[in-house]
Amino acid sequence: MFKRTLLCTAAVLLAASVGMAAPKQAAGKKAMSWSGYVTDDSCATKGMKAVTNAACVKKCVDAGGKYVLYDTSNKKVYQLDPQTSVAEHATHHVRISGSLDGDTIHVESVKMIMAKKAAPAAKPAS
Repeated sequence: MFKRTLLCTAAVLLAASVGMAAPKQAAGKKAMSWSGYVTDDSCATKGMKAVTNAACVKKCVDAGGKYVLYDTSNKKVYQLDPQTSVAEHATHHVRISGSLDGDTIHVESVKMIMAKKAAPAAKPAS
């Protein structure tokens, strides 16, 4: 009986220590990544010309706007937290890694990437 109790206690302690040693994620959220343009919440809804207009983005943020990620693949706008982690990337095409909470990305890292260029139009046959 004593052996069984000792083994059960050891098993519980082992399971608890494994759980404590696991890397922590924000509330069990999986790290993901998104690509798009860092812009402000006002310009994000005005099309690509506004999204990439550095003067417009700076003016809007100085007036109280917030930085957001405009995901060009699905035309979705994500809030970014913390704002300071993306400020230097305004109007840049980036890949952001972090966790998603509703429509807010909790930013872990930001990396500039090359924007995809449109394929050249096919020449008509003569």
